[in-house]
Amino acid sequence: MIKKYCEVVFEGSFDFMKGFVLGFLEGSGIQGEAIFEAEHHIENESKFGQLLRFIRTKGNQTNLLVGTGLYDLIREAIEKRNLKNDLKIVSVRSITEAYFEFSYHAYSRKLGEELKTLFGSLPPGLRIEKGYGPKETVNPEGKGIEAYAPLHEYEIEAKGEIHGPVKEIINLYGEAEHKDMVELESIKLV
Repeated sequence: MIKKYCEVVFEGSFDFMKGFVLGFLEGSGIQGEAIFEAEHHIENESKFGQLLRFIRTKGNQTNLLVGTGLYDLIREAIEKRNLKNDLKIVSVRSITEAYFEFSYHAYSRKLGEELKTLFGSLPPGLRIEKGYGPKETVNPEGKGIEAYAPLHEYEIEAKGEIHGPVKEIINLYGEAEHKDMVELESIKLV
């Protein structure tokens, strides 16, 4: 069963919110997970947020992803402790899935195979869209030429978009961001 998430936008200090949520989970003995969007390359800026950043006004909002059941518990805890002045819930929305765009362009067979395996054998629940199809080129004349030369013996390139459940997308993104020659766009929530 796919876990259902919601995105909660808090107004207040990030450190205070994070400390409250993690302390609440630990103190209550709840085995829930809280995903702080700022720590996972999740795109969360609205057009208004872009405008504020452009004119150098920093907002005091933090986005958090939690399971829908955990959200209710956090909301109740904030109300019980009368923290509405320090930590205010601005908005909540249900998240059905997440996705990110990627591309890669590599020049070694070993890395090419790693990338084809990473993006071609996705974990259960994830799917690839936007015409993913690695294009490999073998050019024997390039054998032995230095790495920064315009001609290479082997080249592979591909691009696509991966969709799926939030946690699985974050995990795959975390793995992909540590691979050489891979470019990733921010994770988007739907």
